[in-house]
Amino acid sequence: MDMKRMLSKFLIILAAGITVTCNQNPEVILFSDPDFVFFDIKPQVSMYENQTTPLSIPIKISQAQAANTNITFEVIGSNVIQGSDYIVQTGSPVQILRSKFGSTISILPVNNNIIQPETRTITVRIKTIDNPGLSAQVVKEVLINLLDDDCLPTVPKVSLWLGNVTIAGGSSTAATGTAEGGAGGICGGSLVVTGNFFGPNNGSSVMTIVMTQNTLTLTKGFTSVVRFPLFTNSQYEYEASGTYDEAGKNITLNFTVYDTSNAANNFTGTHTITPK
Repeated sequence: MDMKRMLSKFLIILAAGITVTCNQNPEVILFSDPDFVFFDIKPQVSMYENQTTPLSIPIKISQAQAANTNITFEVIGSNVIQGSDYIVQTGSPVQILRSKFGSTISILPVNNNIIQPETRTITVRIKTIDNPGLSAQVVKEVLINLLDDDCLPTVPKVSLWLGNVTIAGGSSTAATGTAEGGAGGICGGSLVVTGNFFGPNNGSSVMTIVMTQNTLTLTKGFTSVVRFPLFTNSQYEYEASGTYDEAGKNITLNFTVYDTSNAANNFTGTHTITPK
């Protein structure tokens, strides 16, 4: 988009009869249309309290400016206390340097061992911009859902596998996938994993792993995957059962792949899923 705008302004300069030589300083038009500041992120996002990296909120400008731009922002919490539940790592105002297109606001969650079922949110909102030619548009505020990672002791610690995971055993090369809490979130006892379980040539699959705690050893338990179609428009179906170990942070799935067109092609194997 910037290249198109620059080309348009360049054509306007030529139409005005401006001649540029090595000995002249051409007229420079940095911007002529209304420009704006915005958060380059979805208006509503989530972060778990136990994540160790801050949530980065990019704040950008639609067109680079000739001078530094200072933007003040406010952070408003609901059922949260700054310092106890989250830390704002970026001071206000945040500055976008001249000729640059953006900066970042960082919010770090604070982990605790308290079960907090109430809805906790953090709102980051643009307040003022010191350049009168700029306004806040598009995404002007971001609502952050602060999710609890503490569950009842009878619920498997699904949170141990959130984010990027390694999927091994389906092909010669381990793949990277992503995992998130299933129905009921991370305290619901299931994990939804998306990834290439059988190599990139076979496409990605999404499976729900149900985790059931072992009543004798609370840090271990059993896993199961209800039979479901693999890939898109495929005759293959996947089913699995196995175990999980919170101390080792591994999930084992002993699977069977069924070829619904020819049962002679059915095969078995093992997938191991670990945090990346």
